[in-house]
Amino acid sequence: MAILFLYYLYHLVFFMVSLGISRPAPGTPGGAGLSRLAVFIPAHDEETVIYQTVQSILASDYPKGKLDVFVIADNCADRTEELAQNAGARVLRREHKTLRGKQHALAWAFKQIDLEKYQGVIVLDADNRVEPGFIRVMDRHLTAGHKVVQGYVETKNPGDSWITANYAYMFWYMCRLQMARTRLGLSAWLAGTGLCISTEIIRRVGWNVKTLVDDVEYTCQLLLAGERVVFAPGAVVYDQKPVGLRDSMKQRLRWIRGQTQVTMRYVPRLAFQVLRSWVRGDVAGALRAFDGIMWVPMHLVVLGSFITSLLMHGPIYFVSAILSVPVLYFLLMAAEKTTNVRAWAYLATAGMFYFTWIPITAYGAVTHGKQGWWRTPHQP
Repeated sequence: MAILFLYYLYHLVFFMVSLGISRPAPGTPGGAGLSRLAVFIPAHDEETVIYQTVQSILASDYPKGKLDVFVIADNCADRTEELAQNAGARVLRREHKTLRGKQHALAWAFKQIDLEKYQGVIVLDADNRVEPGFIRVMDRHLTAGHKVVQGYVETKNPGDSWITANYAYMFWYMCRLQMARTRLGLSAWLAGTGLCISTEIIRRVGWNVKTLVDDVEYTCQLLLAGERVVFAPGAVVYDQKPVGLRDSMKQRLRWIRGQTQVTMRYVPRLAFQVLRSWVRGDVAGALRAFDGIMWVPMHLVVLGSFITSLLMHGPIYFVSAILSVPVLYFLLMAAEKTTNVRAWAYLATAGMFYFTWIPITAYGAVTHGKQGWWRTPHQP
């Protein structure tokens, strides 16, 4: 109980701090467009969305000669390659029967072009749409000396269903915590899309991720290398979320399996990093590694909390969770100044969505050794 209380108190402090932070307007602070950047979009059978995504990027407020867009047509059997080319992207065709998934596609793509020509690479998903000033904000951070930058991942379709609304709550919550972490000098956490990495980091740290959650694993690798991720709330990218419960549970099962893989592989190494940094007098590095220990296994903490609370309080626990989770998100949405009416209307479902995590987490933790990957369907 003491350990569970410590974890929840730790995150509650960050959440309360985040409520007092104001988000900058999208596209601010913008840079002068000095960095030459390569945008990578891994895509597997994404003909329904890839054209609009590429067009969104090329329509950005950024010097055209300093921006190249690469679509990684990863084992595609549809018109992804054709439509990406029509939209103005350069296509890298990849075919591999066994190594499937974004992490492998990116590792391959980084070796297909000369990264020496670029100051940074930006990674986006095939269904994304970026704000016009997104890339200028990334440029501003790179020229300021930041090596790894995570943008603000907004939900493209928060009002489509109660599922997408709850994804929106979840990502607003995570982005709020990211703002607090950056404000306090800790490392933010990569979110899988809307991120920028300097080519210097790719050359030095590499891109060698093996788990199902490349973003979390790579953040751990950065922490172990003495680097940090800076959060840029003005760099806004819109990401489409699954509309149905079945697709949502498949996606979240992959996340839980990957998060468990990272927990087992990296939490012991992060603990050693805390001690090593502390002995060396690197207090900031020790705190960042400690923060990783408090973040990575949080899914297991939630599962342990559910089991403990159910044993101690019985059915009353379900009632308290159903009522308390919407209150938490109410504070969050007030801080975000959310205007989406349907997102507010679905707030009452937040407690129910929370409980859908329990069987996924339990099953995902037990079956974490499975490396299966499946594509989340996207709508135009």
